Amino acid sequence: MSDFQYIALADKFELSINNGTYPVGAKLPSLRSIRQQFKISVGTILKAFTLLEDKGLVAGKERSGFVVLRTSVSSVNLPKQAENNTLAQKIAIGKVLQEVSFPDSENKSYVSFFNAVLHPDLLPFNALRRSLQQASRDLTGQHLQYEPAAGNSQLRTEIARRSFLWQGNLSADDVIVTNGALEAVSLCLRAVTKAGDTVLVQSPIYHGILQAIESLDLKVIEFSGCPLTGINIQELEEICSTQKISACLLLSNFNNPNGITLNNEEKSAIAAFAERMQVPVIEDDIYGDLHFQSQRPTTIKSYDEHGWVMLCSSFSKSAAPGYRIGWCAAGRFSEQVVKLKAVTNVATASIVQSSLLQLLKTGAYDRHLRKLRPELHRLMLLTIQTIEKYFPDDIRMSRPEGGLVVWIELPAHIDAFELQKKAIDQFVNFAPGPLFSNNGDYRNYIRISCNNVWNDKVENALKRLGDIIKNM
Repeated sequence: MSDFQYIALADKFELSINNGTYPVGAKLPSLRSIRQQFKISVGTILKAFTLLEDKGLVAGKERSGFVVLRTSVSSVNLPKQAENNTLAQKIAIGKVLQEVSFPDSENKSYVSFFNAVLHPDLLPFNALRRSLQQASRDLTGQHLQYEPAAGNSQLRTEIARRSFLWQGNLSADDVIVTNGALEAVSLCLRAVTKAGDTVLVQSPIYHGILQAIESLDLKVIEFSGCPLTGINIQELEEICSTQKISACLLLSNFNNPNGITLNNEEKSAIAAFAERMQVPVIEDDIYGDLHFQSQRPTTIKSYDEHGWVMLCSSFSKSAAPGYRIGWCAAGRFSEQVVKLKAVTNVATASIVQSSLLQLLKTGAYDRHLRKLRPELHRLMLLTIQTIEKYFPDDIRMSRPEGGLVVWIELPAHIDAFELQKKAIDQFVNFAPGPLFSNNGDYRNYIRISCNNVWNDKVENALKRLGDIIKNM
């Protein structure tokens, strides 16, 4: 019997709760009936119910079994998207960053929802320690030498094998190891653009990518999609038909910050568009492994038959932020990317590549993910439920099916930077919305990261933030 059978059972009941089979207030089936139906142990069933309790969906009552408290589907409306601005602009994100407050976080009362990175307690510490020890025992001394610019060949093989999970078909030769996903994105941009070129980006978009575009002296067009279904392919084609676009930069799964995931039809259509228009598509899939459903989502690269999609990803968000191990599969542009990697920093550190290789080969990474995903889902649900409880009723909020962040649209008169200053005075921080746009859009939006181990301190911080918003 699988150690994680309880997760599948919990997912089954969560789906039944969300679709109304077991409405709020209804009693779930007894342990005896579940055991007879599914032929599983009472211990497995109790672990499933405990997981549902941790998510705040059910409560155990003495002599009454387990009763449904709430669904995991938010009733809050989705945030609106900004209107498209199809004029190419120079990047000015540096000016926006000057408005952001970065307080001293050493105060023990301080709670930050700013950074989208795993709390140290959620990292596979022991597995990483063992993998580092194993890597350092290599008597050949390979871990002390330079790796090839494209990366450790065995690590590239392991990464390529994992493409099977998203219906991809990579080989080791397709994979280039980088210092994090941001370097992968930057190398891909450098391979297909030159100073003054225009890049089309999905909006809102992670501010680090905007900084990378700014550093390369590129212009940008921000393209907003539907808050629920993602990108309108027809509008994408119209922009690329009327303007000279050197590359499109899109996030296919759990976009940071608004959590949008493109469906398979959209991903396939974008891959076909890239080949038809011969426009490189740089795909950032950094959160793909952090899905809440039973199946990992596909990528745009899954449908790429002609090498026009340049997939970028990383293990920073899922395993070890400090390792700075990212990678890209750059398709027909691989040779250019490898050359740029070589002249940028020669290669990624050998010892951390060897350590990550051990983590993947031994199955420790997948065991870590199987535990991490339900915990992240629980943290996100608790965060959303607390926001619904303490924030004003007229907010709008995203419904991510993976990743680490929630995107919130506040009442129109709220200024995110002003709110941040007030929040920091109350020892709370978050990411203001304008960080995620070069146009200065999303002034009344904020991003909340769901990465803190849950406790009363975290809940009270969200309550204080909700009170500040209500007072504004």
